Amino acid sequence: MDNFSKYKRQIAIRVFFSFIVVLIISSSAWYIIRGLFDLDIVYSAVIVSAVSFLTVLISTNFLVKNVSAPLDKIQEIISFASHNNRQATTPKIESIKVGRDLVTAQSLQIYDLASSTINLQPNTTNTQDTVSNDPSHHLIDLIPFPVIGLDKNKNVVMANKLVTGYLGKNFDDIVAKPLDDNISLSFQVDETLNDWLIKVNDNSIVADKCWEGVRNDTDKDNIKQFDLYASYSKNNDSGIETILALIDKTEKYNLADGEISFVALAVHELRTPLTIMRGYIEVFEDELSESLTPELQDFMHKMHASSQQLTAFVSNILNIARIEENQLVLKLRSEIWSEILSNAVDDLQLRAGVRNINIELSIQDNIPPVAADRISIHEVINNLVDNAIKYSGESTKIIIKSQLNSEGMIETEIQDFGIGIPESVMGKLFQKYQRSHKTSAHIGGTGLGLYLCKSLVGAHGGNIWVRSKEGEGSVFSFTLLPFDRVSKEQAAGEDGIIRGAHGWIKNHSLYRN
Repeated sequence: MDNFSKYKRQIAIRVFFSFIVVLIISSSAWYIIRGLFDLDIVYSAVIVSAVSFLTVLISTNFLVKNVSAPLDKIQEIISFASHNNRQATTPKIESIKVGRDLVTAQSLQIYDLASSTINLQPNTTNTQDTVSNDPSHHLIDLIPFPVIGLDKNKNVVMANKLVTGYLGKNFDDIVAKPLDDNISLSFQVDETLNDWLIKVNDNSIVADKCWEGVRNDTDKDNIKQFDLYASYSKNNDSGIETILALIDKTEKYNLADGEISFVALAVHELRTPLTIMRGYIEVFEDELSESLTPELQDFMHKMHASSQQLTAFVSNILNIARIEENQLVLKLRSEIWSEILSNAVDDLQLRAGVRNINIELSIQDNIPPVAADRISIHEVINNLVDNAIKYSGESTKIIIKSQLNSEGMIETEIQDFGIGIPESVMGKLFQKYQRSHKTSAHIGGTGLGLYLCKSLVGAHGGNIWVRSKEGEGSVFSFTLLPFDRVSKEQAAGEDGIIRGAHGWIKNHSLYRN
């Protein structure tokens, strides 16, 4: 969704709720006046009309402020950029609640146009100083956030003063060089900045995009996290095709990461009592199963299934914390995929059985050994099948298929026939905390399972994706590499291939999973 469409949607939502508020207040006023005070119908109508008029007046004022705020801010930026008000401070966009992305994108284009106009002005003095060398005209340095300009070859040709401090680089280290040479950007979504630039260069004249939660981990001891805004203008006369704005959100995103660490610390204490509880349940099932009534046996199965689910939750939280701290290490070995997949499904049959769901498993013959970390890939299967169980709705069937695809990779798909996934959620499904608002109220979950799956599959050298339609179910698929494709990575004398799971997509093509 582009920024203008997002702005219109935000306004539409506020208009809708304003109407709802007016209706609720008017109805409540009528009910109170007629029910409690029993006034004449004419007086009641007059009072309710007055209340409704006042409510509409307040709602209209609220809507006007929301609608006009981005326009007012853009007007401020134009005035500032054109130097009509030299005493003014740099316009701040953080206060805007509606249309902030639109204002940010437009402000970049305005500042870019103003800067290119200033730099193209002829020398108006007899000295060697040009207008562009006058510090008062260095408009880009007045922008209150780091800004970088790229030419058509993706080389840095412009940067304001805040960039050098924010990225920990000198200006000479950045300018006239590709952005990736000195800045290590990591994204939480598959489409990185480079991917987007390639796409818009082929298909667009102008375009803009925003990425949330981008990391600059050039300095491992001082990792920055920010929202990245990009504005593209093909063959711009200034020579700057892409303007990048970095809106710092390090404190916000570090707080979220800290929350995960705190939860992980608390969850870690559950492991010992949970292990003891599962042990007792298994003993009771083995020793007492024959003496229990069918009803008590059903209770025991549900306890066992619940303990499995809680164990999976604990593992997810701990692994997410390790990924965020870059401490999760995988050891890929040559494994028989049919054994891993069959064992994982056997463990999940009990959980599915509690919901009266049958899991159908089909594995192609002669699949070559895969490069896999048995424990972590078991968690991927566990999360995907557990999701299929939770979102099956009234359906009683889940189908799991695994085969060698046309690219020579082992492809596994988990298909359910349940409630499906809304299209609005699909684009961010593999990011942290992403869940559909339609199901979050009545179906439990943390919104971390698919993020974990993406990180672990990516560390294995594979890919993960989803196809879904509301009301018809979903198909989650992932791929793994045959071991002979990565065996050269194994160091002499080592038992397996060591890899880390960072959960982020690097901007440079050499780093892509």
